[in-house]
Amino acid sequence: MSKAQDSVDSFVESVRRFMRLHEMAHSGESILLGVSGGIDSVVMLEVIACLALPLRYEFAVAHFDHGLRESSAADADFVRELASRYRVKAFVASANIRRIADEEGRSLEETGRRGRYAFLERIARRHRYDTVMTGHTADDNAETLLVNLLRGSGVTGLAGIPSTRRLGGNVIVARPMLGQRRSEIEKYAVDRGLKWREDETNQSEEFTRNRIRHELLPLLREFNPNVISTLNTTAELMRDVDRYLSNAVETAVRVVTREKAVPGERVVLDVKQLRHLQPAIRGEVLQRVMTVTFDIPPISYAAVKRGLGLIWKETGTRVNLGGRFEGLRDRDTIVLLKNPPILRDVDKSFDLGESVEVGNITLKTEVLENKSVKFASNGKVEYVSADKLPEKLIIRSWQEGDRFHPLGMKGEKKLSDFLIDRKVPLDQKRQVMVVTDGESIVWVCGMRIDERYKIDSKTRRILKLELQSL
Repeated sequence: MSKAQDSVDSFVESVRRFMRLHEMAHSGESILLGVSGGIDSVVMLEVIACLALPLRYEFAVAHFDHGLRESSAADADFVRELASRYRVKAFVASANIRRIADEEGRSLEETGRRGRYAFLERIARRHRYDTVMTGHTADDNAETLLVNLLRGSGVTGLAGIPSTRRLGGNVIVARPMLGQRRSEIEKYAVDRGLKWREDETNQSEEFTRNRIRHELLPLLREFNPNVISTLNTTAELMRDVDRYLSNAVETAVRVVTREKAVPGERVVLDVKQLRHLQPAIRGEVLQRVMTVTFDIPPISYAAVKRGLGLIWKETGTRVNLGGRFEGLRDRDTIVLLKNPPILRDVDKSFDLGESVEVGNITLKTEVLENKSVKFASNGKVEYVSADKLPEKLIIRSWQEGDRFHPLGMKGEKKLSDFLIDRKVPLDQKRQVMVVTDGESIVWVCGMRIDERYKIDSKTRRILKLELQSL
């Protein structure tokens, strides 16, 4: 047997041992391989094909085209040809990641990752694959640790790439190549005579990871030639610490969360409970709440410090938590939220019976003859006397100094005091709008109409007001 064949067999056996150690893809399971066409995923495909017969695996390949390069369509064709050569199914999808990143305010790397995993999960669920596998290597793990270290993330970020994790439901993501160095993968590919696609974006300085790969790691190798192995060992140690902290953090998250989070939008934390936590896990709690609520990578340590600093700040204090996220001190709580579009100086007129769009809502109006009406308990639908209104109304942002006569109360009240009495959170006050007749408030949208415009025994025509989300 040649040395090259020995090397090939040794490599495959090394991957097999890693998979067994981390309990990846048990015998007889079905596997969906995420294949980009690059060397790492092509080698992964070859290794799994070698193991498929002895381990009774069924497998297919999936390719996600990010639309970032002119040659991306050729990559998809290459993966289809690979699948044909191995006589397995190929699932291919594409998306305009640059456009999506701009719309969502995320980095290209993060948007691509989210799109890729959403695609893999969708295919795995639809076609009932037990495990999704990706070609991440030991070098990728080292780079991830450095990316997170430079961003100042906590223990979870320094734990690098997990060998396995749950993608959703019963679908598991596994990284069988995580124990292999890129140099070992390249040697295996050459020895096996494999062909692969080169991704020119790997040379682009647009991506932080590429600069770490091409500039920082070569410099670190001058201090430690085995820096990749050292960083992987560090990540493994941090993963053990992260597992140890995880139970305490999960318990603490339940204690400090004041009300049910609105995924992707906001979550409210109890200041008193946060203050009582051990400093060692306080930051991890904030980190966990952010990553789970907003489905984002770990935020920087500096952002965590700013968020925790709100514990000792006064009501109304705001801090940036990175990107579109902010923290707000509101009485005895801290509100973590994705910055909503602020409706500044909204002022739109409309005719009775018309609909008008403002921000992400629509106000629909309808003139009805006097008949029984069905009031909604959620405040999104109200009825007022159309007889007492001019033919044109205005919807606008509320202003300091606004006053109205709340239905059921005696006399007028400052709108600002009304909002305080209702304990409207500070972050939501910015979104409050009012419908007016040009001089007086008719309706504080979603909350209360003015007493003077209520329906009475003399009412002949009724105006229905309804708020709808776009």
